[in-house]
Amino acid sequence: MSHAITKTKVSFSGKIALLSVFIIGAMITGQASANGFTPSEQAAVNQHMELLSVQQDRSDEAMIDNQQQDFDAGLEKAENKFMSNICNEHGREYDNATEVCYEQK
Repeated sequence: MSHAITKTKVSFSGKIALLSVFIIGAMITGQASANGFTPSEQAAVNQHMELLSVQQDRSDEAMIDNQQQDFDAGLEKAENKFMSNICNEHGREYDNATEVCYEQK
């Protein structure tokens, strides 16, 4: 059996490659030579950044408050469970409202 290897010929144009290089180069240099902001534009950017900073601070505070509330609730639940177990071990009953162990009747 004879296997013939077929070879596909791809024509490549040097002109297309050169054009691609010029287009990519123009894109890169166009970004590098951006104009600076005018004073009014810079003031608008600064105001926007200040608003973003204030909003980020509020968001951070709200998230921290929420985490603190979750932590406090979990801690209180764990304390109540611990105290109930300790009181039961000593033959007493734990009252959550007064946080006191008292003798069972």
